[in-house]
Amino acid sequence: MLNLLLKEIAEKDGLYVESSASLRSLVELMDKNQKGVVVVLDNMRPLGILTERDIVEIVYDGADLNDEVEKYAKKTLVTTRGDRTIGYALNLALENNIRRVIVIDERDNFLGIVTLQDLLKYIEEDFYRLTIKVKHIIKRSSHLISVAREDSIKHALEKIVNNKISAVIVLENGRASGIVTEKDILRIISNKISLDNNVCNHMSGPVDTATVDSPLAEVVEVMNYKQIRRVVVVDSEGLPIDIVTIRDVIENLEGDYNRFLERKLQSAKEVLNLLPEMLIEVTDTGKEQLIVWANDKVINQFSEDIIDNPITKLIPIEQWDKVYTSLTKLNKVEHFKIKIGEKIFELSGFFIKTFFGIEKGRFHIIMRDITEDIKLSTIDPLTNIYNRRFVNGFMIKEIERSKRLDSNFSIVIADIDDFKHINDTYGHVSGDIILKSISCLITDAFRSLDVVGRYGGDEFMIILPDAKHAIASGTIERLRQKIESMEFTVVKNRKVRVTGSFGIATFPEDGTSLDDLLVKADERLYKAKGLGKNKVA
Repeated sequence: MLNLLLKEIAEKDGLYVESSASLRSLVELMDKNQKGVVVVLDNMRPLGILTERDIVEIVYDGADLNDEVEKYAKKTLVTTRGDRTIGYALNLALENNIRRVIVIDERDNFLGIVTLQDLLKYIEEDFYRLTIKVKHIIKRSSHLISVAREDSIKHALEKIVNNKISAVIVLENGRASGIVTEKDILRIISNKISLDNNVCNHMSGPVDTATVDSPLAEVVEVMNYKQIRRVVVVDSEGLPIDIVTIRDVIENLEGDYNRFLERKLQSAKEVLNLLPEMLIEVTDTGKEQLIVWANDKVINQFSEDIIDNPITKLIPIEQWDKVYTSLTKLNKVEHFKIKIGEKIFELSGFFIKTFFGIEKGRFHIIMRDITEDIKLSTIDPLTNIYNRRFVNGFMIKEIERSKRLDSNFSIVIADIDDFKHINDTYGHVSGDIILKSISCLITDAFRSLDVVGRYGGDEFMIILPDAKHAIASGTIERLRQKIESMEFTVVKNRKVRVTGSFGIATFPEDGTSLDDLLVKADERLYKAKGLGKNKVA
């Protein structure tokens, strides 16, 4: 049953309104559909969602029920495709701590909703193979919230909202005589009943109960048969001690108490949101790898749209293929660098095989933004072009490439003429302005495959792949003329003109090593200076 497709079970009728509908009409529809949820659509695409809990809080805050629903449909949507399975939806709901999943088609059009209660209908048979009992899953971590029969509905509403719970037990002589749920509150609001009425007149009852030793399978059977979302747990004397909800039950679908404890570790993800790294969890279905969870750092960087989408929507496919190969063959990947947009990330992670029918395993991925680290190690901070270290490294690679392909390339060392005079006359701030302006001018003058860097002080290095000496000479002569014709504005709006001298060396005729090419280009730069500056040698 876990492989059943969501589009085969998703319900749509009576579960949506347009964004222009009133809040009151939505409340009436929710009371009628008995699903505890309504999706807000804009041209058949999900815009937002409102649940019973949302309505309870909205009414508690004194909202106007004549307002348009779009004003309140602000909750982050978790959607999934209709060709996903029940098992996948179950994981998605648990991972994202939600009670229902919105199902869409490939064009993002609304197909319907699948709630945890819907899923429970299809997985009930799995519980009959389990020996887990109610005592294994009850929390007993907080005081049981209750009201008395004579209390007002408003008082019950206040306890539900302030304690962030879905129901309160109604006590009479210490025993549960009824229960007030979010659904009851919704019905009361829909029927325009005063919140000052007594709880006993509008509570749900009698209460369905279970003992701590009741098999969980029996609780599931009762919930499905009576279409209820919770059962009150009583002790040996019949006194209420806790409430078991559908979510509590589904969290324990996969087995024994130890497995349950493992699942409880999901709460550790709240702690993971505090970490500086980006954390992503990906399920491998065999056919595709889908993001099922990401911490706040990832959501803030890339938006919540990445959830329930292939990892390749985030990481370029050619890079993901390499990561995937390492993860599946070695069960881990370490310090793998990837580029997403203009940013560079270092990625590490590991792979855990699972034996649950709907997936092959889970990838846990850690990403760290190293853009600034890379920039600091390769970019000159003043001019924002490459630094000497990067340029030398690139030149070494270009020598090896040109040897392998039997091709040419040229390098150029450029120097601003009389730059010391500019600093002495106008100040070092003006000198910095000139350096930055010249850097922009040079960068704009060349191809995207050419490399421009600051080689030190007022010297620049230009590498021109696949450029013979004649081509390089012509290109640099045009650059020299452009610099000569420019007028630069420095401090106090003063206008300054500068010139440059250039020395060119070409591989392989001027050298086949880094040192040979640098020496030859440097010699020619000084030759240009000796010829009166503002020259290309």
